Amino acid sequence: MSTSIVTWVGALVTIGAFSYLFKENVMYRTIEHIYVGAAAGYVISVGYQNLLTKAWRPLVNEGHWLVIIPVLLGLMLFGPYFGSKLSWTRRYPLSLIIGVGAGITIRSAVIEQLTKQLASTALPLKTINNVLIVAGVLATLSYFFFTFKPTRTLTGVSEVGKWVIMITFGAAFGNAIMGRVSLVIGRVSFLFGEWIHLIKQ
Repeated sequence: MSTSIVTWVGALVTIGAFSYLFKENVMYRTIEHIYVGAAAGYVISVGYQNLLTKAWRPLVNEGHWLVIIPVLLGLMLFGPYFGSKLSWTRRYPLSLIIGVGAGITIRSAVIEQLTKQLASTALPLKTINNVLIVAGVLATLSYFFFTFKPTRTLTGVSEVGKWVIMITFGAAFGNAIMGRVSLVIGRVSFLFGEWIHLIKQ
């Protein structure tokens, strides 16, 4: 069995987290509170470092006075906390954040979900894999044709598209489950390997 304090702490935290599988208990709630507190402390630390390196030092030490604009916009977000009369100050930075975020999101969505998808589907029909990909995409798109009355042929193709969607969702769900199982295997390997040395590393 390990004599390292760090290993013991990690093992106890892991066991406490797994204990929730049986029922909620004091050990699990304690670890949950510690985790939330540590996460909050980490966020505060990162925020302080960002404020120090991206606002205070450029403004005070380097004389970049334009930095005062985002600083003031950030401070305006806290206006409502100092009184209801200052609630209007939040509108301007929020509108800027939403506008910039929407622009970036739309651009990324067009590139990732439209342009790249079209480029990935425009394949030469020389291999079975390419034929299956193109046929699957076309069948899936036909499943979402609602602008006109479907014919018998379109109904059959859309039925194939429905099965393609179901297979895709199943594969995505299986991939997610595999990721979670790999995390569990890692923690179990830690307990039986590094902690009580039943598994040789």
